[in-house]
Amino acid sequence: MAPMRPRRISKRFVTTPQQVGQAASSESLKREVFAEGCWPSIRGLLEARGWSPSHVEQIHEQLRQGWPLTMAVRHVALRMGTCPLRSRFLG
Repeated sequence: MAPMRPRRISKRFVTTPQQVGQAASSESLKREVFAEGCWPSIRGLLEARGWSPSHVEQIHEQLRQGWPLTMAVRHVALRMGTCPLRSRFLG
């Protein structure tokens, strides 16, 4: 039987430091999808309805915890004690 040759490791699948940096930045651009839609569209809806950036971040945190959008909005409004003047029911 012929002696086994050592395998050469292909560089085809080895990540370079440049690719590692690109992967980290692409992960930050990854969309979060909730029951009501993807986060960028929900954020746009909330901003259009007058929610401040601090409210939007709190609502985002509530959505990450698994709350539906309507409940997340209620929790944030109750916790912070404010909501937009002309806000409408989201349900």
